[in-house]
Amino acid sequence: MSPNNIIAKAKEVGLHLISVTDHNMVENSLPTYTIGKKFGITVLFGMEVQTSEEIHLLAFFDNYDLAHTFQNKIYNLLPDIQNDAEYFGDQVVVDEENEIIRFETRLLLNSAQISITDATKWIKDHGGLAIPSHIDSPTFSIISQLGYIPEDLPFDALEVRNKEKIIDLLPLIMKKDIPFVTFSDAHYLKDIGRRRISLDLKKPNCSEIANALKQLL
Repeated sequence: MSPNNIIAKAKEVGLHLISVTDHNMVENSLPTYTIGKKFGITVLFGMEVQTSEEIHLLAFFDNYDLAHTFQNKIYNLLPDIQNDAEYFGDQVVVDEENEIIRFETRLLLNSAQISITDATKWIKDHGGLAIPSHIDSPTFSIISQLGYIPEDLPFDALEVRNKEKIIDLLPLIMKKDIPFVTFSDAHYLKDIGRRRISLDLKKPNCSEIANALKQLL
């Protein structure tokens, strides 16, 4: 899952817009973005935040510095527990040549001490997209943790793995004017592009995506 291999696979399966959403980290988005530009693929700077409620929330930004600021905020709210590389695997940051530039020693597979409300507010206040991930999952989803989707959180969309489950989820969604999307959630190269959505965009940025998502309703 190196940046070069991700972009090559995305190109092969015909994707135009992707994001790398590592757990509580955005740094590997940057080399992927740079390589993507060479191949006509837009890469949003993203991460999958694990909130204090143990909810997975996707955050996407156009600007790397802003995304990195959010990473630093989340990092400072993670428990100071060291990664056990033999058990969890190495947590690496790489460059455009697939070279490892550093190992992250703090365990990223943890909940940050930030609520879903506060994380969503920060993302939206800074022009990003906030999308709860795999809401149909029995673990680490907003529905598995809260039992419903609150009306007062300004999510841009709700991500599902299995589109057939949407009908069962509808009674749990208090705010009805919110679209559903489905993403690859790829942890291996072969999974890139296995699920996708199509949007009409004037420009491939967060503002245009937010507007296009509203047209899905």
